[in-house]
Amino acid sequence: MRNGRYKKKLRLKKNGAMYEVSPWALTWDDENYYLVAYDDKAGIIKHYRVDKMLHMSVLDTERKGKECFDHFDLAAFAKKTFGMYGGVDTEVTLNCASYLAGVIIDRFGHDTWMVSIDQEHFRARVLAAVSPQFFGWLTGIGAGMQIEGPENVREQYREYLQEIIEKY
Repeated sequence: MRNGRYKKKLRLKKNGAMYEVSPWALTWDDENYYLVAYDDKAGIIKHYRVDKMLHMSVLDTERKGKECFDHFDLAAFAKKTFGMYGGVDTEVTLNCASYLAGVIIDRFGHDTWMVSIDQEHFRARVLAAVSPQFFGWLTGIGAGMQIEGPENVREQYREYLQEIIEKY
């Protein structure tokens, strides 16, 4: 902070170390483009916000990760990765008010497992990247949706909410 103003400076991850990945897709989420790439050192698919990339270059090396992308579903990846912040992929069971059926279908797709509890509620089983962004989405929905399980995700959500409450 300087002269009462906050410095809006890009903070580099890993102290500005270079990342070497094999690019496979470009996607758009929440007003931003993301590069979806294979990180050979970690042996996993990762995503990177394009507007935050600096000093990019194309290397004359073999592109890796083809076997991971042979059956990769970009739409499913985007649906479970809230705000493009990764988390631990977890099957989460939600209890929802009936009026939220469209919200669940829009977020997780028509193939989502949903079963009626009673005339006013249903249960949905979704694959979500459990993260603060997932919890923020859930909080934005409000009291019409609750996490039924697993218990460790319920506890993480309680901790997330408690941390916010303590700020007020």
